[in-house]
Amino acid sequence: MFSLNRPSKALFLLASGLFVSAVAHAQCKLPPQLDARLRAHPTVDAAIDAGNWFGSHQQFDCAVDIFRAALKTDPKSAQLYYLEGLALAGGKHPDQAIEAVKQSTESDPKVIKPHLLLASLYQQSGHFGDAEEEWKKALAIDPRSETALEGLSSALLERKDYISVAGLLQHAPRTEPLALALSKAFGLLNYYDAAADVLNEAIKLNPKSAALENAESVVLVKQHRYDDAIKLLQSALQQHPGDQQIEMQLLRVEALTDHINLAKPIAPKLLAQHPHDAEVLYLNGYVEHAMGNDAEAKAHLEEAVARDPDFFSYHYKLGMVLVTLHEYKEAKEQLEQAVALGDTEPNVHYQLALALRGLGEKELAIQEGSQYQKLKQAEDDAAQAALKVRQADGELDEGKIQDAIALYRDACATLPENANYKFKLSIALHRAGDIDGERAQLEAAVKLNPQIAGAQKQLGYLLSRAGDAEGAVDHFKMAVQAAPAWTDAWISLSAELAVQRNFVDARKAAAMAMRLDPTNDQAIKLSEQLANDPAAQQSQ
Repeated sequence: MFSLNRPSKALFLLASGLFVSAVAHAQCKLPPQLDARLRAHPTVDAAIDAGNWFGSHQQFDCAVDIFRAALKTDPKSAQLYYLEGLALAGGKHPDQAIEAVKQSTESDPKVIKPHLLLASLYQQSGHFGDAEEEWKKALAIDPRSETALEGLSSALLERKDYISVAGLLQHAPRTEPLALALSKAFGLLNYYDAAADVLNEAIKLNPKSAALENAESVVLVKQHRYDDAIKLLQSALQQHPGDQQIEMQLLRVEALTDHINLAKPIAPKLLAQHPHDAEVLYLNGYVEHAMGNDAEAKAHLEEAVARDPDFFSYHYKLGMVLVTLHEYKEAKEQLEQAVALGDTEPNVHYQLALALRGLGEKELAIQEGSQYQKLKQAEDDAAQAALKVRQADGELDEGKIQDAIALYRDACATLPENANYKFKLSIALHRAGDIDGERAQLEAAVKLNPQIAGAQKQLGYLLSRAGDAEGAVDHFKMAVQAAPAWTDAWISLSAELAVQRNFVDARKAAAMAMRLDPTNDQAIKLSEQLANDPAAQQSQ
Protein backbone atom coordinates (compact mmCIF):
# COMPACT_ATOMS: atom_id res chain seq x y z
CA MET A 1 0.00 0.00 0.00
CA PHE A 2 0.98 3.61 -0.40
CA SER A 3 2.16 5.39 2.71
CA LEU A 4 0.47 8.73 3.42
CA ASN A 5 2.33 11.67 4.87
CA ARG A 6 -0.33 13.29 7.07
CA PRO A 7 -0.59 17.08 6.96
CA SER A 8 0.14 18.87 10.25
CA LYS A 9 -2.57 20.57 12.28
CA ALA A 10 -1.14 23.91 11.21
CA LEU A 11 -2.25 23.13 7.66
CA PHE A 12 -5.82 22.29 8.65
CA LEU A 13 -7.32 25.69 7.83
CA LEU A 14 -5.38 25.91 4.58
CA ALA A 15 -6.56 22.42 3.61
CA SER A 16 -10.14 23.34 4.43
CA GLY A 17 -10.03 26.34 2.10
CA LEU A 18 -8.35 24.42 -0.69
CA PHE A 19 -10.71 21.45 -0.61
CA VAL A 20 -13.83 23.57 -0.40
CA SER A 21 -12.56 25.66 -3.32
CA ALA A 22 -11.91 22.50 -5.31
CA VAL A 23 -15.58 21.49 -5.14
CA ALA A 24 -17.01 24.97 -5.48
CA HIS A 25 -17.69 24.65 -9.20
CA ALA A 26 -21.29 23.95 -10.09
CA GLN A 27 -20.46 20.75 -11.92
CA CYS A 28 -18.42 19.38 -8.99
CA LYS A 29 -21.15 18.34 -6.56
CA LEU A 30 -20.54 15.64 -3.99
CA PRO A 31 -23.27 13.68 -2.20
CA PRO A 32 -24.32 15.67 0.89
CA GLN A 33 -22.78 13.24 3.38
CA LEU A 34 -19.40 13.19 1.60
CA ASP A 35 -19.46 16.95 1.08
CA ALA A 36 -20.20 17.56 4.76
CA ARG A 37 -17.39 15.24 5.81
CA LEU A 38 -14.90 17.03 3.54
CA ARG A 39 -15.86 20.44 4.87
CA ALA A 40 -15.84 19.34 8.52
CA HIS A 41 -12.69 17.22 8.30
CA PRO A 42 -10.60 18.33 5.29
CA THR A 43 -8.02 15.58 5.65
CA VAL A 44 -6.12 13.86 2.87
CA ASP A 45 -8.20 10.72 3.45
CA ALA A 46 -11.41 12.71 2.98
CA ALA A 47 -10.02 14.31 -0.17
CA ILE A 48 -9.08 10.88 -1.56
CA ASP A 49 -12.60 9.60 -0.92
CA ALA A 50 -14.08 12.66 -2.62
CA GLY A 51 -11.73 12.43 -5.58
CA ASN A 52 -12.42 8.73 -5.97
CA TRP A 53 -16.16 9.45 -5.95
CA PHE A 54 -15.74 11.98 -8.74
CA GLY A 55 -13.61 9.52 -10.68
CA SER A 56 -16.13 6.70 -10.31
CA HIS A 57 -18.79 9.05 -11.74
CA GLN A 58 -16.62 10.05 -14.73
CA GLN A 59 -16.12 13.57 -13.37
CA PHE A 60 -12.39 13.42 -13.88
CA ASP A 61 -11.66 17.15 -13.91
CA CYS A 62 -13.31 17.49 -10.51
CA ALA A 63 -11.22 14.58 -9.22
CA VAL A 64 -8.06 16.25 -10.52
CA ASP A 65 -8.94 19.48 -8.69
CA ILE A 66 -9.44 17.60 -5.43
CA PHE A 67 -6.17 15.65 -5.69
CA ARG A 68 -4.18 18.74 -6.64
CA ALA A 69 -5.62 20.60 -3.67
CA ALA A 70 -4.63 17.71 -1.43
CA LEU A 71 -1.11 17.74 -2.86
CA LYS A 72 -0.67 21.30 -1.62
CA THR A 73 -1.00 19.98 1.92
CA ASP A 74 0.91 16.76 1.26
CA PRO A 75 3.28 17.54 -1.65
CA LYS A 76 5.30 14.30 -1.38
CA SER A 77 2.41 11.87 -1.42
CA ALA A 78 3.03 9.13 -3.98
CA GLN A 79 -0.59 8.05 -3.65
CA LEU A 80 -2.01 11.49 -4.48
CA TYR A 81 0.21 11.85 -7.55
CA TYR A 82 -0.88 8.38 -8.67
CA LEU A 83 -4.56 9.21 -8.21
CA GLU A 84 -4.10 12.53 -10.01
CA GLY A 85 -2.52 10.62 -12.88
CA LEU A 86 -5.42 8.18 -12.98
CA ALA A 87 -7.91 11.04 -13.10
CA LEU A 88 -5.96 12.86 -15.81
CA ALA A 89 -5.78 9.67 -17.85
CA GLY A 90 -9.52 9.18 -17.43
CA GLY A 91 -10.06 12.76 -18.58
CA LYS A 92 -8.01 12.12 -21.73
CA HIS A 93 -4.99 14.21 -20.72
CA PRO A 94 -2.21 11.63 -21.29
CA ASP A 95 0.77 14.01 -21.23
CA GLN A 96 -0.26 15.56 -17.92
CA ALA A 97 -1.07 12.09 -16.58
CA ILE A 98 2.45 10.90 -17.41
CA GLU A 99 4.00 13.79 -15.50
CA ALA A 100 1.82 13.15 -12.45
CA VAL A 101 2.53 9.42 -12.36
CA LYS A 102 6.26 10.06 -12.83
CA GLN A 103 6.09 12.15 -9.68
CA SER A 104 4.47 9.19 -7.94
CA THR A 105 7.23 6.79 -8.98
CA GLU A 106 9.87 9.27 -7.86
CA SER A 107 8.19 9.79 -4.49
CA ASP A 108 7.96 6.06 -3.80
CA PRO A 109 9.75 3.97 -6.47
CA LYS A 110 9.04 0.65 -4.72
CA VAL A 111 5.26 0.70 -5.31
CA ILE A 112 4.28 -1.26 -8.40
CA LYS A 113 0.96 0.32 -9.45
CA PRO A 114 2.41 3.67 -10.61
CA HIS A 115 4.99 1.86 -12.75
CA LEU A 116 2.24 -0.22 -14.34
CA LEU A 117 0.12 2.85 -15.03
CA LEU A 118 3.10 4.83 -16.34
CA ALA A 119 4.07 1.97 -18.66
CA SER A 120 0.51 1.83 -20.00
CA LEU A 121 0.43 5.60 -20.55
CA TYR A 122 3.77 5.55 -22.33
CA GLN A 123 2.55 2.67 -24.51
CA GLN A 124 -0.63 4.53 -25.45
CA SER A 125 1.39 7.66 -26.26
CA GLY A 126 3.80 5.81 -28.53
CA HIS A 127 6.80 6.07 -26.18
CA PHE A 128 7.52 2.36 -26.47
CA GLY A 129 11.08 2.41 -25.09
CA ASP A 130 9.95 4.27 -21.97
CA ALA A 131 7.04 1.86 -21.56
CA GLU A 132 9.40 -1.10 -21.71
CA GLU A 133 11.60 0.39 -19.00
CA GLU A 134 8.59 0.85 -16.72
CA TRP A 135 7.45 -2.74 -17.28
CA LYS A 136 10.94 -3.85 -16.25
CA LYS A 137 10.86 -1.66 -13.13
CA ALA A 138 7.51 -3.19 -12.22
CA LEU A 139 8.95 -6.68 -12.62
CA ALA A 140 11.87 -5.72 -10.42
CA ILE A 141 9.29 -5.03 -7.70
CA ASP A 142 7.13 -8.08 -8.41
CA PRO A 143 8.65 -10.62 -10.83
CA ARG A 144 5.32 -12.48 -10.96
CA SER A 145 3.19 -9.49 -11.94
CA GLU A 146 1.04 -10.78 -14.78
CA THR A 147 0.26 -7.24 -15.95
CA ALA A 148 3.96 -6.40 -16.22
CA LEU A 149 4.77 -9.71 -17.87
CA GLU A 150 2.03 -9.13 -20.41
CA GLY A 151 3.22 -5.58 -21.08
CA LEU A 152 6.90 -6.41 -21.44
CA SER A 153 6.31 -9.53 -23.54
CA SER A 154 4.06 -7.50 -25.84
CA ALA A 155 6.80 -4.88 -26.23
CA LEU A 156 9.43 -7.55 -26.94
CA LEU A 157 7.16 -9.19 -29.50
CA GLU A 158 6.60 -5.82 -31.15
CA ARG A 159 10.31 -5.41 -31.76
CA LYS A 160 10.71 -9.06 -32.73
CA ASP A 161 12.91 -10.10 -29.81
CA TYR A 162 11.38 -13.55 -29.62
CA ILE A 163 14.21 -15.20 -27.69
CA SER A 164 13.85 -12.70 -24.86
CA VAL A 165 10.10 -13.38 -24.76
CA ALA A 166 10.90 -17.07 -24.38
CA GLY A 167 13.31 -16.32 -21.54
CA LEU A 168 10.84 -13.98 -19.87
CA LEU A 169 7.80 -16.27 -20.00
CA GLN A 170 9.17 -19.79 -19.97
CA HIS A 171 8.42 -20.19 -16.25
CA ALA A 172 5.55 -17.70 -16.09
CA PRO A 173 1.98 -18.75 -15.22
CA ARG A 174 0.12 -20.29 -18.14
CA THR A 175 -2.59 -17.65 -18.21
CA GLU A 176 -4.27 -17.15 -21.55
CA PRO A 177 -2.46 -13.87 -22.48
CA LEU A 178 0.98 -15.09 -21.35
CA ALA A 179 0.60 -18.50 -23.01
CA LEU A 180 -0.47 -16.83 -26.25
CA ALA A 181 2.56 -14.52 -26.14
CA LEU A 182 5.01 -17.33 -25.39
CA SER A 183 3.56 -19.65 -28.03
CA LYS A 184 3.71 -16.84 -30.58
CA ALA A 185 7.39 -16.24 -29.76
CA PHE A 186 8.18 -19.95 -30.05
CA GLY A 187 6.28 -20.12 -33.31
CA LEU A 188 8.16 -17.18 -34.80
CA LEU A 189 11.41 -18.88 -33.76
CA ASN A 190 10.17 -21.99 -35.61
CA TYR A 191 9.96 -23.91 -32.31
CA TYR A 192 6.57 -25.29 -33.19
CA ASP A 193 6.73 -28.26 -30.81
CA ALA A 194 7.51 -25.92 -27.91
CA ALA A 195 4.67 -23.62 -28.96
CA ALA A 196 2.28 -26.56 -29.03
CA ASP A 197 3.44 -27.72 -25.58
CA VAL A 198 2.79 -24.27 -24.09
CA LEU A 199 -0.68 -24.11 -25.60
CA ASN A 200 -1.55 -27.63 -24.46
CA GLU A 201 -0.52 -26.75 -20.90
CA ALA A 202 -2.58 -23.58 -21.01
CA ILE A 203 -5.63 -25.32 -22.48
CA LYS A 204 -5.62 -27.79 -19.58
CA LEU A 205 -5.82 -24.82 -17.21
CA ASN A 206 -8.23 -22.87 -19.41
CA PRO A 207 -10.31 -25.54 -21.18
CA LYS A 208 -12.95 -23.07 -22.36
CA SER A 209 -10.53 -20.70 -24.08
CA ALA A 210 -11.34 -20.37 -27.76
CA ALA A 211 -8.32 -18.08 -28.18
CA LEU A 212 -5.91 -20.83 -27.07
CA GLU A 213 -7.51 -23.40 -29.37
CA ASN A 214 -7.35 -20.92 -32.24
CA ALA A 215 -3.67 -20.34 -31.50
CA GLU A 216 -2.99 -24.08 -31.47
CA SER A 217 -4.65 -24.37 -34.86
CA VAL A 218 -2.23 -21.70 -36.16
CA VAL A 219 0.72 -23.75 -34.89
CA LEU A 220 -0.64 -26.84 -36.63
CA VAL A 221 -0.98 -24.89 -39.86
CA LYS A 222 2.63 -23.69 -39.51
CA GLN A 223 3.63 -27.33 -39.18
CA HIS A 224 1.64 -28.02 -42.36
CA ARG A 225 -0.66 -30.27 -40.35
CA TYR A 226 -3.72 -28.81 -42.01
CA ASP A 227 -6.01 -31.77 -41.41
CA ASP A 228 -5.09 -31.79 -37.70
CA ALA A 229 -5.80 -28.05 -37.47
CA ILE A 230 -9.21 -28.51 -39.06
CA LYS A 231 -10.03 -31.48 -36.80
CA LEU A 232 -9.02 -29.46 -33.73
CA LEU A 233 -11.27 -26.57 -34.71
CA GLN A 234 -14.16 -28.86 -35.60
CA SER A 235 -13.83 -30.49 -32.18
CA ALA A 236 -13.61 -27.09 -30.49
CA LEU A 237 -16.76 -26.01 -32.31
CA GLN A 238 -18.59 -29.06 -30.97
CA GLN A 239 -17.55 -28.07 -27.44
CA HIS A 240 -18.46 -24.41 -28.04
CA PRO A 241 -21.35 -24.51 -30.52
CA GLY A 242 -22.00 -21.18 -32.15
CA ASP A 243 -18.65 -19.71 -31.05
CA GLN A 244 -17.99 -17.16 -33.76
CA GLN A 245 -14.25 -16.94 -33.11
CA ILE A 246 -13.85 -20.67 -33.70
CA GLU A 247 -16.14 -20.61 -36.74
CA MET A 248 -14.12 -17.77 -38.24
CA GLN A 249 -10.83 -19.52 -37.58
CA LEU A 250 -12.16 -22.74 -39.09
CA LEU A 251 -13.22 -20.88 -42.24
CA ARG A 252 -9.82 -19.14 -42.42
CA VAL A 253 -7.91 -22.40 -42.14
CA GLU A 254 -10.15 -24.27 -44.57
CA ALA A 255 -10.10 -21.50 -47.17
CA LEU A 256 -6.48 -20.38 -46.92
CA THR A 257 -5.13 -23.95 -46.95
CA ASP A 258 -7.20 -24.71 -50.06
CA HIS A 259 -9.64 -27.07 -48.34
CA ILE A 260 -12.27 -25.41 -50.49
CA ASN A 261 -14.79 -28.24 -50.33
CA LEU A 262 -14.81 -28.01 -46.54
CA ALA A 263 -15.06 -24.22 -46.65
CA LYS A 264 -17.97 -24.17 -49.12
CA PRO A 265 -20.79 -24.81 -46.59
CA ILE A 266 -19.44 -22.64 -43.76
CA ALA A 267 -18.59 -19.56 -45.87
CA PRO A 268 -22.17 -18.67 -46.93
CA LYS A 269 -23.45 -19.54 -43.45
CA LEU A 270 -21.15 -17.00 -41.84
CA LEU A 271 -21.96 -14.51 -44.60
CA ALA A 272 -25.67 -14.83 -43.82
CA GLN A 273 -24.91 -14.17 -40.14
CA HIS A 274 -22.44 -11.33 -40.82
CA PRO A 275 -23.34 -9.92 -44.25
CA HIS A 276 -21.26 -6.77 -43.81
CA ASP A 277 -18.18 -8.16 -42.05
CA ALA A 278 -15.13 -7.38 -44.19
CA GLU A 279 -13.22 -10.57 -43.42
CA VAL A 280 -16.25 -12.80 -43.97
CA LEU A 281 -16.81 -11.09 -47.33
CA TYR A 282 -13.12 -11.58 -48.17
CA LEU A 283 -13.14 -15.28 -47.30
CA ASN A 284 -16.31 -15.83 -49.31
CA GLY A 285 -14.64 -14.10 -52.24
CA TYR A 286 -11.59 -16.31 -51.75
CA VAL A 287 -13.70 -19.48 -51.85
CA GLU A 288 -15.78 -18.28 -54.81
CA HIS A 289 -12.67 -17.44 -56.83
CA ALA A 290 -11.26 -20.91 -56.14
CA MET A 291 -14.56 -22.38 -57.38
CA GLY A 292 -14.47 -20.27 -60.55
CA ASN A 293 -17.33 -17.96 -59.50
CA ASP A 294 -15.40 -14.78 -60.22
CA ALA A 295 -18.40 -12.49 -60.67
CA GLU A 296 -19.64 -13.31 -57.15
CA ALA A 297 -16.10 -13.16 -55.82
CA LYS A 298 -15.66 -9.70 -57.31
CA ALA A 299 -18.83 -8.37 -55.67
CA HIS A 300 -17.90 -9.68 -52.23
CA LEU A 301 -14.29 -8.52 -52.45
CA GLU A 302 -15.33 -5.06 -53.60
CA GLU A 303 -17.54 -4.75 -50.53
CA ALA A 304 -14.72 -6.05 -48.29
CA VAL A 305 -12.42 -3.34 -49.70
CA ALA A 306 -15.09 -0.69 -49.24
CA ARG A 307 -15.61 -1.68 -45.61
CA ASP A 308 -11.92 -2.04 -44.74
CA PRO A 309 -9.87 -0.12 -47.31
CA ASP A 310 -6.66 -0.25 -45.28
CA PHE A 311 -6.08 -4.02 -45.39
CA PHE A 312 -3.83 -4.90 -48.31
CA SER A 313 -4.93 -8.53 -48.62
CA TYR A 314 -8.42 -7.46 -49.68
CA HIS A 315 -7.01 -5.25 -52.44
CA TYR A 316 -4.66 -8.02 -53.56
CA LYS A 317 -7.36 -10.67 -53.83
CA LEU A 318 -9.70 -8.29 -55.62
CA GLY A 319 -6.90 -7.36 -58.01
CA MET A 320 -6.26 -11.05 -58.71
CA VAL A 321 -9.93 -11.66 -59.49
CA LEU A 322 -10.02 -8.60 -61.77
CA VAL A 323 -6.99 -9.92 -63.65
CA THR A 324 -8.85 -13.17 -64.19
CA LEU A 325 -11.83 -11.16 -65.50
CA HIS A 326 -9.47 -9.18 -67.79
CA GLU A 327 -10.44 -5.92 -66.08
CA TYR A 328 -6.83 -4.83 -66.17
CA LYS A 329 -7.21 -1.12 -65.39
CA GLU A 330 -9.17 -1.78 -62.21
CA ALA A 331 -6.87 -4.69 -61.34
CA LYS A 332 -3.83 -2.43 -61.63
CA GLU A 333 -5.41 0.10 -59.25
CA GLN A 334 -6.18 -2.55 -56.64
CA LEU A 335 -2.79 -4.22 -56.83
CA GLU A 336 -0.91 -0.93 -56.64
CA GLN A 337 -3.01 -0.05 -53.60
CA ALA A 338 -2.08 -3.39 -52.01
CA VAL A 339 1.63 -2.60 -52.48
CA ALA A 340 1.16 0.94 -51.14
CA LEU A 341 -0.50 -0.47 -48.02
CA GLY A 342 2.47 -2.74 -47.31
CA ASP A 343 1.84 -6.03 -49.10
CA THR A 344 5.26 -7.69 -49.37
CA GLU A 345 4.12 -10.95 -50.95
CA PRO A 346 5.91 -11.70 -54.24
CA ASN A 347 2.65 -12.70 -55.95
CA VAL A 348 1.21 -9.19 -55.76
CA HIS A 349 3.95 -8.10 -58.18
CA TYR A 350 3.32 -11.11 -60.39
CA GLN A 351 -0.37 -10.22 -60.66
CA LEU A 352 0.50 -6.56 -61.21
CA ALA A 353 2.83 -7.58 -64.06
CA LEU A 354 -0.07 -9.49 -65.63
CA ALA A 355 -2.37 -6.46 -65.32
CA LEU A 356 0.26 -4.15 -66.83
CA ARG A 357 0.89 -6.56 -69.66
CA GLY A 358 -2.86 -6.66 -70.32
CA LEU A 359 -2.81 -2.85 -70.55
CA GLY A 360 0.13 -2.94 -72.98
CA GLU A 361 2.56 -1.34 -70.48
CA LYS A 362 5.33 -3.81 -71.24
CA GLU A 363 8.28 -1.99 -69.64
CA LEU A 364 6.45 -1.57 -66.34
CA ALA A 365 5.33 -5.19 -66.57
CA ILE A 366 8.96 -6.27 -66.94
CA GLN A 367 9.90 -4.20 -63.87
CA GLU A 368 7.16 -5.80 -61.80
CA GLY A 369 8.19 -9.21 -63.06
CA SER A 370 11.75 -8.53 -61.94
CA GLN A 371 10.51 -7.38 -58.54
CA TYR A 372 8.50 -10.58 -58.28
CA GLN A 373 11.59 -12.67 -59.03
CA LYS A 374 13.65 -10.72 -56.47
CA LEU A 375 11.08 -11.07 -53.69
CA LYS A 376 10.38 -14.68 -54.57
CA GLN A 377 14.08 -15.45 -54.31
CA ALA A 378 14.26 -13.71 -50.91
CA GLU A 379 11.19 -15.64 -49.76
CA ASP A 380 12.67 -18.90 -50.99
CA ASP A 381 15.98 -18.08 -49.27
CA ALA A 382 14.19 -17.37 -45.98
CA ALA A 383 12.18 -20.57 -46.27
CA GLN A 384 15.30 -22.57 -47.12
CA ALA A 385 17.21 -21.04 -44.21
CA ALA A 386 14.32 -21.78 -41.84
CA LEU A 387 14.22 -25.38 -43.10
CA LYS A 388 17.95 -25.78 -42.52
CA VAL A 389 17.62 -24.37 -39.02
CA ARG A 390 14.82 -26.82 -38.22
CA GLN A 391 16.98 -29.65 -39.57
CA ALA A 392 19.93 -28.37 -37.55
CA ASP A 393 17.81 -28.25 -34.41
CA GLY A 394 16.95 -31.90 -34.96
CA GLU A 395 20.57 -32.88 -35.62
CA LEU A 396 21.67 -31.09 -32.46
CA ASP A 397 19.01 -32.88 -30.42
CA GLU A 398 20.34 -36.19 -31.73
CA GLY A 399 23.94 -35.27 -30.88
CA LYS A 400 25.06 -34.83 -34.50
CA ILE A 401 26.89 -31.63 -33.67
CA GLN A 402 29.02 -31.19 -36.79
CA ASP A 403 26.05 -31.78 -39.06
CA ALA A 404 24.09 -29.19 -37.07
CA ILE A 405 26.95 -26.68 -37.34
CA ALA A 406 27.12 -27.10 -41.12
CA LEU A 407 23.37 -26.50 -41.44
CA TYR A 408 23.42 -23.48 -39.13
CA ARG A 409 26.34 -22.01 -41.10
CA ASP A 410 24.40 -22.43 -44.33
CA ALA A 411 21.41 -20.67 -42.81
CA CYS A 412 23.58 -17.80 -41.54
CA ALA A 413 25.22 -17.45 -44.95
CA THR A 414 21.80 -17.25 -46.58
CA LEU A 415 20.44 -14.73 -44.05
CA PRO A 416 23.49 -12.96 -42.57
CA GLU A 417 21.37 -10.35 -40.76
CA ASN A 418 19.45 -12.92 -38.72
CA ALA A 419 20.74 -12.61 -35.15
CA ASN A 420 18.77 -15.62 -33.90
CA TYR A 421 20.45 -17.96 -36.38
CA LYS A 422 23.89 -16.77 -35.24
CA PHE A 423 22.89 -17.43 -31.65
CA LYS A 424 21.79 -20.95 -32.55
CA LEU A 425 25.12 -21.51 -34.33
CA SER A 426 26.96 -20.35 -31.21
CA ILE A 427 25.15 -22.98 -29.14
CA ALA A 428 26.25 -25.73 -31.51
CA LEU A 429 29.83 -24.41 -31.54
CA HIS A 430 29.81 -24.42 -27.74
CA ARG A 431 28.83 -28.06 -27.71
CA ALA A 432 31.64 -28.75 -30.19
CA GLY A 433 34.15 -27.06 -27.88
CA ASP A 434 34.92 -24.26 -30.36
CA ILE A 435 35.00 -21.41 -27.85
CA ASP A 436 36.54 -18.86 -30.22
CA GLY A 437 33.94 -19.61 -32.86
CA GLU A 438 31.17 -19.49 -30.27
CA ARG A 439 32.29 -16.10 -29.02
CA ALA A 440 32.49 -14.69 -32.55
CA GLN A 441 28.92 -15.74 -33.28
CA LEU A 442 27.66 -14.39 -29.95
CA GLU A 443 29.31 -11.04 -30.55
CA ALA A 444 27.80 -10.90 -34.03
CA ALA A 445 24.35 -11.81 -32.65
CA VAL A 446 24.29 -9.14 -29.93
CA LYS A 447 25.63 -6.55 -32.36
CA LEU A 448 22.65 -7.24 -34.61
CA ASN A 449 20.21 -7.48 -31.70
CA PRO A 450 21.45 -6.41 -28.24
CA GLN A 451 18.21 -7.64 -26.65
CA ILE A 452 18.88 -11.37 -27.13
CA ALA A 453 19.10 -12.27 -23.47
CA GLY A 454 20.49 -15.77 -24.03
CA ALA A 455 23.35 -14.49 -26.17
CA GLN A 456 24.18 -11.73 -23.67
CA LYS A 457 24.27 -14.21 -20.79
CA GLN A 458 26.47 -16.70 -22.61
CA LEU A 459 28.85 -13.95 -23.76
CA GLY A 460 29.09 -12.82 -20.14
CA TYR A 461 29.95 -16.39 -19.15
CA LEU A 462 32.76 -16.58 -21.73
CA LEU A 463 34.19 -13.24 -20.62
CA SER A 464 34.04 -14.37 -17.00
CA ARG A 465 36.03 -17.49 -17.86
CA ALA A 466 38.56 -15.32 -19.66
CA GLY A 467 39.01 -13.20 -16.51
CA ASP A 468 37.16 -10.14 -17.81
CA ALA A 469 34.83 -9.63 -14.85
CA GLU A 470 33.88 -6.09 -15.86
CA GLY A 471 32.89 -7.15 -19.39
CA ALA A 472 31.03 -10.15 -17.98
CA VAL A 473 29.00 -7.94 -15.64
CA ASP A 474 28.07 -5.65 -18.53
CA HIS A 475 26.67 -8.55 -20.55
CA PHE A 476 24.90 -10.13 -17.56
CA LYS A 477 23.24 -6.76 -16.92
CA MET A 478 22.10 -6.67 -20.54
CA ALA A 479 20.68 -10.17 -20.10
CA VAL A 480 18.59 -9.28 -17.04
CA GLN A 481 17.45 -6.03 -18.65
CA ALA A 482 16.20 -7.97 -21.67
CA ALA A 483 14.69 -10.80 -19.59
CA PRO A 484 14.11 -9.51 -16.03
CA ALA A 485 12.32 -12.71 -14.96
CA TRP A 486 15.25 -14.99 -15.87
CA THR A 487 16.53 -16.42 -12.60
CA ASP A 488 19.76 -17.91 -13.95
CA ALA A 489 20.81 -14.57 -15.43
CA TRP A 490 20.37 -12.87 -12.06
CA ILE A 491 22.44 -15.61 -10.39
CA SER A 492 25.23 -15.14 -12.94
CA LEU A 493 25.15 -11.37 -12.43
CA SER A 494 25.27 -11.74 -8.65
CA ALA A 495 28.21 -14.14 -8.75
CA GLU A 496 30.19 -11.91 -11.11
CA LEU A 497 29.49 -8.81 -9.02
CA ALA A 498 30.84 -10.70 -6.02
CA VAL A 499 34.03 -11.45 -8.00
CA GLN A 500 34.35 -7.68 -8.45
CA ARG A 501 33.79 -7.36 -4.68
CA ASN A 502 30.68 -5.29 -5.36
CA PHE A 503 28.84 -7.10 -2.61
CA VAL A 504 26.01 -4.59 -2.22
CA ASP A 505 24.82 -5.07 -5.80
CA ALA A 506 25.65 -8.78 -5.66
CA ARG A 507 23.25 -9.22 -2.74
CA LYS A 508 20.56 -7.26 -4.60
CA ALA A 509 20.91 -9.50 -7.65
CA ALA A 510 20.84 -12.63 -5.48
CA ALA A 511 17.75 -11.33 -3.71
CA MET A 512 16.05 -10.85 -7.08
CA ALA A 513 16.91 -14.44 -8.03
CA MET A 514 15.38 -15.62 -4.75
CA ARG A 515 12.22 -13.61 -5.37
CA LEU A 516 11.90 -15.14 -8.81
CA ASP A 517 12.50 -18.70 -7.63
CA PRO A 518 12.66 -19.15 -3.82
CA THR A 519 13.46 -22.87 -4.21
CA ASN A 520 16.38 -22.45 -6.61
CA ASP A 521 19.37 -24.26 -5.08
CA GLN A 522 21.97 -22.01 -6.72
CA ALA A 523 20.19 -18.86 -5.59
CA ILE A 524 19.88 -20.18 -2.04
CA LYS A 525 23.54 -21.19 -1.88
CA LEU A 526 24.73 -17.88 -3.34
CA SER A 527 22.58 -15.86 -0.94
CA GLU A 528 23.95 -17.81 2.02
CA GLN A 529 27.53 -17.31 0.85
CA LEU A 530 27.01 -13.57 0.46
CA ALA A 531 25.41 -13.43 3.91
CA ASN A 532 28.19 -15.42 5.63
CA ASP A 533 31.32 -14.45 3.71
CA PRO A 534 33.48 -12.23 5.97
CA ALA A 535 34.56 -10.07 3.04
CA ALA A 536 30.95 -9.54 2.00
CA GLN A 537 29.94 -8.74 5.59
CA GLN A 538 32.57 -6.00 5.78
CA SER A 539 30.82 -4.20 2.91
CA GLN A 540 27.55 -3.96 4.84
